[in-house]
Amino acid sequence: MEKLFENKTTYTHDTYITFLKFHAKKYNFSYMTYTVFWALLFLLCIYLAFSVNNRIQGVIVTLVLIGFLFYRIYKPKFTVKKEIKSDKISTNNTNTFSFFDKNFVVTNNNGSFDYKYFMLHKIFETKDFFYLYVTKENAFLLSKNSFTLGTAEEFSEFLKKKCKFKFKK
Repeated sequence: MEKLFENKTTYTHDTYITFLKFHAKKYNFSYMTYTVFWALLFLLCIYLAFSVNNRIQGVIVTLVLIGFLFYRIYKPKFTVKKEIKSDKISTNNTNTFSFFDKNFVVTNNNGSFDYKYFMLHKIFETKDFFYLYVTKENAFLLSKNSFTLGTAEEFSEFLKKKCKFKFKK
């Protein structure tokens, strides 16, 4: 297997904050729309339960609504705090990305991990970064200035060919 591209990106606090702003811009509208839809549905169920004097069901659905809203509002905040405090974001944590024709390998302090391109959820290219989403919430961050083999422009073209419908610029 011939290595086509290599990138060594250090995840810092500023890098992570930049990613969070990008992620919020891309996904907050759908996240909030989903939350509002289900909250309204729960409110309708609460109204119907109390209107037919089913107080126990009304209270249960009200508690479910409160739990749902708590989860949807505070879970992202807890996740961000946990990530910022983790060892992922430090000057000592450098991810080395090695790209081959059929897969790519991520190497860091925790080991080496192999991914196929079809496993990527989405790929976004910004002015300074490539964000390779492996799930809707988790992404690998590749700095465009950190390529040790190949260039950011060549890598962009490579990703467009490999992941046609997942790539967004």
